[in-house]
Amino acid sequence: MMAGPLQKADLSWGRKMNKMTDRLKEFLDKNGKEKDAEKSASIFHQMGLLYMEKSEQDDFITKKLTLIRSAALLNAAVTRQPGNEQFQKSLKDFCSNLLQTAGAKILKADLLEIAKIIKKMAEEMRRETEESLVTLRNISYDLSKQEQNNLENEIIANIKTIQTQITLKYKNMMKFVSKECEKIMGNTPCKYSITGMGSLARCEITPYSDFEHIILLEEGVQKKENYPEVLEYFRWFSVIFQTIIINLQETILPSVAIPNLEQVTKRGEKGFFDAFTKRGISFDFIRPYACHFPLGRMEKTEKKQFTNEFIKPVSEMLKYLDKDEDLKNGYNIPNVLITTCQVYGDNQIYQQIFEGIKDVLRSDKLPKYDRLMQQLNEDLQNFDAFDSLNAVSADSKCNIKRLVYRTTTLFISALGQLNSIDDGSSFAIIDQLNNNNEIDDGTAHLLSYAVAVSCQVRLKVYMEKESQDDYVGENQIYGWSDNKVYDNLMSTVGEKTMVDYFAIAYKLQNVLRRNDGLSNMKFNITLKPFDKFKMLHMLNLHARIISEWESYSREQPLNSSSGDELFIRWWVASAYSNTHQYNESLLMLEWLEERGIKDPDLKQEVMRGKAWCLFYLNRFQEVLQFIGQVKAEVFNLNLSDTRKHLLYVHLAYISGWCQYKSKEYQLAIDQYMDVAEYAARIDQRGLPLKEIHRALWFYNIGDCLFELGHYDAAMNEAEKSQKHYEQHNGTVRDKCKCYSLLGRCHLKKEEYTKASIFFRSELDLRLQFVPNEKKHSDKYINFAKKNIQICQENVQ
Repeated sequence: MMAGPLQKADLSWGRKMNKMTDRLKEFLDKNGKEKDAEKSASIFHQMGLLYMEKSEQDDFITKKLTLIRSAALLNAAVTRQPGNEQFQKSLKDFCSNLLQTAGAKILKADLLEIAKIIKKMAEEMRRETEESLVTLRNISYDLSKQEQNNLENEIIANIKTIQTQITLKYKNMMKFVSKECEKIMGNTPCKYSITGMGSLARCEITPYSDFEHIILLEEGVQKKENYPEVLEYFRWFSVIFQTIIINLQETILPSVAIPNLEQVTKRGEKGFFDAFTKRGISFDFIRPYACHFPLGRMEKTEKKQFTNEFIKPVSEMLKYLDKDEDLKNGYNIPNVLITTCQVYGDNQIYQQIFEGIKDVLRSDKLPKYDRLMQQLNEDLQNFDAFDSLNAVSADSKCNIKRLVYRTTTLFISALGQLNSIDDGSSFAIIDQLNNNNEIDDGTAHLLSYAVAVSCQVRLKVYMEKESQDDYVGENQIYGWSDNKVYDNLMSTVGEKTMVDYFAIAYKLQNVLRRNDGLSNMKFNITLKPFDKFKMLHMLNLHARIISEWESYSREQPLNSSSGDELFIRWWVASAYSNTHQYNESLLMLEWLEERGIKDPDLKQEVMRGKAWCLFYLNRFQEVLQFIGQVKAEVFNLNLSDTRKHLLYVHLAYISGWCQYKSKEYQLAIDQYMDVAEYAARIDQRGLPLKEIHRALWFYNIGDCLFELGHYDAAMNEAEKSQKHYEQHNGTVRDKCKCYSLLGRCHLKKEEYTKASIFFRSELDLRLQFVPNEKKHSDKYINFAKKNIQICQENVQ
């Protein structure tokens, strides 16, 4: 049933909104996405009108936030039903009412027409950016060192030019809107500056980025009697500005934090997701951790009872740079405010804050240095390149802004602040570090190339999606071996470029971890064969590792046993195993064993790798014998208890598979129970294994019980496994295996109708992936069809 006008006029505003929320729930799937935009459009239209109604009773601050939310809701309705004249009229009426409420000088100003002009400017910026990106060439493996260096320099120069052009055009759009707002509101009560922050100030903005900015007022205005009126003028200026930007229809609803939409799902479930609005040019999110726009943080929360506004004179704004309590509250205005740029208004006012920030950066205040170091250490933990790549390898999607862009630019920015460099551009910081002899020419080149790659990746992903969508990969994959997230990532700029990028990011982060006195630190980085092999391994480029090894090994002493060389050989052994060349892998692993490995991490990898190789070579008794031998060695390894128990988990799991293959099903169950026991110990030590792995153990135990004829017990394990896969995004293949096991159990119990239901569920799920060339599923599809036929014949 579509949402229509409310019949009971006596309902309170809150009850009306709750009714709208309940209606919206009917049109959302389990992931919080709308099933039918046509139906949800009517609900958003009604919500928008209700928020406009609410604004009439709100106080002078809440009123502004309510109107912003009303604008977002009405635009959401128009986005979903562009031809609906009623929706269009409501939006136009809203804009007219807003100007009256704001006390605008020009009440007939057309905020929708201004947005159309900006939209055309944005389209031109995006078209030119796309044309420029097409000219960039990918780097291949067959280039000489000089050819590669020349092409890297070409990419750096081109990205600098592209980013400069985008920044200039983006500023021009914001200047245009600022001038229009100034005309609409009438003569300004004082001089002011629209000052940009974030990626705009760093000259790293994209054609789909949000506009982080503040409004600076001339010094002394805070002492005048009309200061409250001055603030109100610029507050309404900002509301009109934001409404024009919202009218571009690129502001997603979650960004304006509408309480009713946040309550549309239960706690722990995925919240409302705006899948129909292309996220592009907008204001920063209205969230406790964001709010980087003039009106700032307008709402208190239960845990954070404070608000902030960013319409202030320069001296008042500079106080945020020493306001440590904001950082403690997770509000990083000091870090954002460090890097600014002039967008529109009085340049002298901007120069005042620029000089003020410069003075703070160059001061020797201990709190500032401590705060920067604290932030740097937090970023090294949260944006660790190695850990991020590890996490991606077990996921079907990756966030390129987090994985690629921030793993270098965050740390180059930190180096700039720690070395009192007042230019926020990553390229400029690198040049200044080089000029100051903090880094050499080679390091400057590598860091500049990494920044260029990070910008290029982000630009290409956004341009392809026509949205500020940071994710590459698939929502659901057939099996873990089908995970294409790395392929999708590397397709943006080329395989070799991504390998080199992560090698540079990894080296840079390691340098920062090893040095405490970063304020006067000099460092240099180079890429060695070890670094490149490590990244090839992390990116699962197994065939490339083997080809690189073939050329590399011809140039190296065969019996070299340095730490780096031993790790390289382990990665080669792993590559052989992953390409099903188990004999070659085993030979390399046995070579490593003979070297008496001292490094405990490498030793455990060799143990695990050898066990798997013997298993895949069907040498099951040798596997069990080998695992029996190394278990005692594991106890003596210099590893944490967590790492030891994690290795025990893997060894017990491999043993279970060997027993299963040997048809020793009860012994296999015993091993899988050991896996669960070791995993429980890991949980107690703060490193819980992924629930997805538990689902696999449940299934394996159930499969063994099936073979032993314990069908009820097998079904119990299969149901537990299925539940875990559903809750924790298991692959299609995993879910199908559970359906198949449940079906086979019911078939054995001669419960043909129930069995048929599970086989049908399995078949339907597998058939969804036939068009995606999942040829290895053909035999399972035929098996499911055959079982369905058997069930039907028996029912008849």
